[in-house]
Amino acid sequence: MISEAPRRILTLLWRKSMTLAAAAPALMLLSAAGCEFFAAVPFTIYEIKTYLVGKEESFSYPLNQVLDATVYNLDRMGFDIERVERFNQMGLIYAVWKGTSVSLSMETITPNLTKVVCVFKRPDTMREYSSEKDLYNNIRDTMKLAKIPDRKTIFKGMVTVHLSMNSDSPVIAYLGRGAKAEIVSRKGEWAEIALMDNCTGYIAFRYLGRGDPLER
Repeated sequence: MISEAPRRILTLLWRKSMTLAAAAPALMLLSAAGCEFFAAVPFTIYEIKTYLVGKEESFSYPLNQVLDATVYNLDRMGFDIERVERFNQMGLIYAVWKGTSVSLSMETITPNLTKVVCVFKRPDTMREYSSEKDLYNNIRDTMKLAKIPDRKTIFKGMVTVHLSMNSDSPVIAYLGRGAKAEIVSRKGEWAEIALMDNCTGYIAFRYLGRGDPLER
């Protein structure tokens, strides 16, 4: 006969296990035998957390270098880069390939430390956990080997978004062909578009069209 204390522990473990099973769709089917239940769960609690909220990594490099290396590697993987933003010590990247999308957010922790969260999603909306890990590894290798091309090459063919209505003002974002832009206002030859963090930037209005938003 099981005493009261062990019974409570077993009950608590069972409830927690059931919660994990409900939260993680990638979990294997559970065995009917109670003793085999925990062996059927392939993830640790840490892995469950990262699966649900996004895999986070830190790089001992400035944000600009990490962002450039990321865009470079996504391009090598065949992704179409639709949107890149960087300002206020933060960065954002969105790219697609045959229905698979990848979004990354970046944040400067210190001048030489950047936090990155990456999420790959297949057309069926499932996370591509292994692809996220591969991208992180590729970024690290690129940074170590200093193989990053110059920025002009990396963002070739993309349209620049400026801080103000002046082509000489700082570039705070890039839009690729087919990217969607929310127009906040139009001021002469410039369109003010929405960016991350409730901020806005300016793009030459001639790049915006009805079919392809960036059709020249």
